[in-house]
Amino acid sequence: MHSSEAYTVLFDFDGTIADTLPAIFTAMRHTFYTFLQEEYSDQQIIELFGPPEAGIIENKIPPEKYDDALQCFYEKYVDEHRELVTPAPLLTMLETFQQAGIQMGIITGKGRRSADLSLEALDLTHYFPIVIAGDEVSKHKPHPEGILHAMKQLQAYPENTLYVGDSQADITAARAAGIYAVGVNWFPASQSNGIFDPSPDVLFTEPSMMMEWLLKRWNIDSK
Repeated sequence: MHSSEAYTVLFDFDGTIADTLPAIFTAMRHTFYTFLQEEYSDQQIIELFGPPEAGIIENKIPPEKYDDALQCFYEKYVDEHRELVTPAPLLTMLETFQQAGIQMGIITGKGRRSADLSLEALDLTHYFPIVIAGDEVSKHKPHPEGILHAMKQLQAYPENTLYVGDSQADITAARAAGIYAVGVNWFPASQSNGIFDPSPDVLFTEPSMMMEWLLKRWNIDSK
């Protein structure tokens, strides 16, 4: 058996590590209404996901309004973090994994700017030595480029690595990378609404369930 240093858990961010989807929906809705006078539902916004936020806005907003629209999005997005806190069970899971020597990283479709904003606002930066953002890859999820890039940097073994996410694209990307796919549905807002196709290898509705399962699976004693 490898030491626990060889174990790696990679996470999606929005809807997986942080309850930031409502903040994205609100900020996008506000931006589209301000610049297009159009109303967008949560589901309509989810259907635009793939590129980072800047790419989504670029695809929808006329070029001459793009800079102002992007600034509008970020201001609203930051504002929406004022009430946001990381639930205690999720913090316990991250703290336990870190103390057990498990490597952790994030592969997100978010752009680097909004990823850093969220990680700092929620005081989560120190858990993740590697964060790969959506504007740092040429192919977005469900393509496995970000996952494979993170695994290479962390020197992670495929058999001892898993990817955790709340969307069907996350599960597809994990499969394409040849690693175990963990589905989660523990925030009220998720990209899959708990319905995954393809199905994940395992699905959790509570961080504590995932924590117990993983420590047992890898035979790691939590300190």
